[in-house]
Amino acid sequence: MSIRTLGMCLSVLMFGCVEQSAEVVSEEDVKAAKENILTAPPANLKYKVNAELEGKVTYLGLDVDTDVATPGKAFTLTHYWKVNEPLPEGWRLFVHLEAPGSRANHLNADHVPVGGKYPVHAWKKGEIIRDSHKVSIGAGWKAPLVEVYAGLWKGPNRLKVTSGPHDAENRVLAAALPVGGVKPPEPKRLVARKIKADAVKLDGKLDDAVWKEASSTGLFVNTIDGGKAASRTEAKLLWDDKYLYVAFVMEDSDVWSTLTNRDDKLWTQEAVELFIDADGDGKTYVELQANPRGALFDSYLPTYRKNENDFDSGVKVAVNVDGTVDKRDDQDKGWTVEMQIPLIAAYGKSVAKEMKNVPPTVGAMWRVNFFRMDLPAGKPQAGTGWSPPLVGDFHALDKFGQLVFGDESGHVPVAASPKPPAAAPLDPPHGKHTEKHAAK
Repeated sequence: MSIRTLGMCLSVLMFGCVEQSAEVVSEEDVKAAKENILTAPPANLKYKVNAELEGKVTYLGLDVDTDVATPGKAFTLTHYWKVNEPLPEGWRLFVHLEAPGSRANHLNADHVPVGGKYPVHAWKKGEIIRDSHKVSIGAGWKAPLVEVYAGLWKGPNRLKVTSGPHDAENRVLAAALPVGGVKPPEPKRLVARKIKADAVKLDGKLDDAVWKEASSTGLFVNTIDGGKAASRTEAKLLWDDKYLYVAFVMEDSDVWSTLTNRDDKLWTQEAVELFIDADGDGKTYVELQANPRGALFDSYLPTYRKNENDFDSGVKVAVNVDGTVDKRDDQDKGWTVEMQIPLIAAYGKSVAKEMKNVPPTVGAMWRVNFFRMDLPAGKPQAGTGWSPPLVGDFHALDKFGQLVFGDESGHVPVAASPKPPAAAPLDPPHGKHTEKHAAK
């Protein structure tokens, strides 16, 4: 006998479904579901997520039987859940599909797991549940991506997502699939103005005249959905014959960091990040980070996520903090970072020292991206960036924007420089309680 449900699941935007009557599970159901109760997840999961839901359940990841979602054509999602603690009667599973940053294309794929055979309240500690179901997006789908969200709900509540990629509504972001036949948005593009040597004094204050005319990324956005960020951040860029200069400006009511050593795991606390794929090959790239204490992380990656931290980029960093970095109970205003990056740092650890666009000349283009990690007291860490990857991975090289090296007027020889982003620029933090840090 199969599970019987007496209520109807209704799609709603905030809570997924209205309350249903109790789900009844028989011995036959459990036997039928047994082949989908595993002891370990597959080693080659297409989308590894590892999101924790209050320590009770872990969403391990997702397999999809297609690389591209086609409007009007069904495809299969296979979710993997690990049970850390059994959940009582009433908890149910939800799956939502929607376009990034938009509810206009919201689709509800809520269901009872394992083809209706194994409801959430029957899950046992230590089990890994494999749950497959078919979904489709409408023929009129216009967005270039479809995001897949999953989670657990009971009445007006959702199990809180305590770590891993998720949104503000406690929905795990499992994947963002490209949609076939829909033109992707143009990559973000920024033209850096060329300046004379020694025009920048590296002190973190950004009071040099050249910074007033520097190109800006505009305000950073949420890295998962491209929406408005909770805290204001922007980056500004300049260059000369030897260096690329990058300034990050952050509003921050609680500047905090404890890490002080070179190549500490700065991304686990508060930090700014810069990725450079100078030749645009989507393979070799450089990762640079700095934190409020002026600590530097620099790494060369010969391929995706293969960090080699013995790389010395020659980058210099200066940080200016309007507030304190070691007190959680006071009110801060923000912090700025100035980075002086040797243009040849883009070689990474290349022995040949030969690479397209390195060192750059006027008109050259690098693929780059900029990020900020913020960790306010009592709140989860939040990531914002210039060109949002739309997945929980800052190393999504295909989402990097374009940095074009302009001339002294901020133009390039063939195409005119794009207009500066419309977002209101931030002034560097200032105040009488200021800490300065520098790292080389």
